[in-house]
Amino acid sequence: MIDKSKRLMRELVPLEKLDTLTGKRLAFDSVAEMLVTRAAEIPDTPLVLYYDEVVTYAQVNRRANRVAHYLKSKGVQKGDIVSTMILNSPDIYYTMFGAQKLGAVAGAINYMLKGPEIAYVLEDAKPKVVFVGSEYMVDFASGLALSRHKPALVEVVTGIDHGQAVAETTLKEVLANYPDHECLVPQAPDDALLLLYSSGTTGMPKGILLSNRNQLCICRGRAVLGTTRPGDVMMIILPMFHTNPLCVWTYPFIFQGLTLCIRRSFSPADFWPSLLRYGVTIVQGVPAMYDYIYNAVDPQTIDHGRLKLRLAHSGAAPMPVRLIEGFKEKFGVQVIDGYGLTEACGVSTTGTGVPANWNSIGTAFPGLEVEIMDDANRILPYGQRGEICVKGEAVMLGYLNKPEATAESLRDGWLHTGDMGYMDEKGYVYISGRLKEMINRGGENIYPREIEIPLEKHPEIAEVAVVGMPDAALGERVRACIVLKRPGSLTAEEVQAYLRDKIAKYKIPERIDFMERFPRNPTGKVLKQALKKIQ
Repeated sequence: MIDKSKRLMRELVPLEKLDTLTGKRLAFDSVAEMLVTRAAEIPDTPLVLYYDEVVTYAQVNRRANRVAHYLKSKGVQKGDIVSTMILNSPDIYYTMFGAQKLGAVAGAINYMLKGPEIAYVLEDAKPKVVFVGSEYMVDFASGLALSRHKPALVEVVTGIDHGQAVAETTLKEVLANYPDHECLVPQAPDDALLLLYSSGTTGMPKGILLSNRNQLCICRGRAVLGTTRPGDVMMIILPMFHTNPLCVWTYPFIFQGLTLCIRRSFSPADFWPSLLRYGVTIVQGVPAMYDYIYNAVDPQTIDHGRLKLRLAHSGAAPMPVRLIEGFKEKFGVQVIDGYGLTEACGVSTTGTGVPANWNSIGTAFPGLEVEIMDDANRILPYGQRGEICVKGEAVMLGYLNKPEATAESLRDGWLHTGDMGYMDEKGYVYISGRLKEMINRGGENIYPREIEIPLEKHPEIAEVAVVGMPDAALGERVRACIVLKRPGSLTAEEVQAYLRDKIAKYKIPERIDFMERFPRNPTGKVLKQALKKIQ
């Protein structure tokens, strides 16, 4: 029996005592109901800052109603899927909430996909309507031609000439020609809300169904952490087909009546000017972004008198301690590392800002349980490595059209994440790597993070990713892929010598490859399966 009495007890603030929720309704059956309520309570508060455009809560709600009326005219009903393939912009909110007001499921399509991949998503999700940005219309038209499923298509015009005549109308025409009176359909907490697709790094992407209950759990959890303040502005720079911008930030910020600053994509040149221009107080990124900013920006060039940035959250990959320390020292900004996956609305643990635990991914997010378990679904003792598992109201309904995959991931109420790690007695979780990334070298199980962490501390190493490579004698051997800060500054022999007193001999990489850059998915996560294929 695990004694949980020693675990860190976060000081959570009750919802009714939060300054951000003073005078606001606290309980909802659906996320769409939450938006309608906030639009009535704080109609003139900016919900979105988008370049020169300011969009209030009332304006987002009215535009979502216009989209909803259009969707009704196309026969969209509760439970249907309406998808978007749009570059970061407020248009995503109008289309997403327009669908959700009807009890339909808002689906997000990765705008990096090509024709055959788009066809797969169309046939798997079978959306009734898809909103597509002009810049992705060529690839979408290619996918549409390959797919047996033919949804109605609305173009979100962005001025890109593509020569495709496949859309029946444009979002601009929808917003101009349909009424904006309220059309919220009553919904239940367990009704599906979102359909997001996994990255597909281990096979074909899986559609992940999330419910109102799932998302409202994260909304409450983000609030009771007590890290947000009235007037906070959060900057979204990660792709908005991903769980983080939507589940971790958009809905929770709307729950508290706060403001979101949307940028089309991450731009190093745009980062600090945007923070200053819009008074951004919170930002979310990935380690690769923070590493670039840290190394490329001179703090003397920043007007610290105007800088309001308070917290920089990180996810998608473990944040090196040297970068957390460096960001705090160089820019005076605390980086908070966390962990999550789409199957649990994007966040399951979050850091506490305690320096002694900066190399962890934090403790369980409010409202969730996190444990380390073995293959038999048994909780392991503190310090013992196993699979990170999550339980609580944020855990998905399941995978669309994949009952076997759902049953494999959800066991006795626990979501098996496929990530390996361990927990200390205070409840801090430390990640070791993917279950399928575990290297079996002659019967010895090696977790990549055990090797990556010491290498990340080397002053000449910018990035490192450790993978297994096939071996006839041992099954697998260890391979380290390294990006150097200065090309040619290290040799493979020097890297191995550096590790000799830091990790067991059998863990030292037998092959070391120096690379200019790593393959990544759109959220910045290193694609280790792709790395394995690079010879």
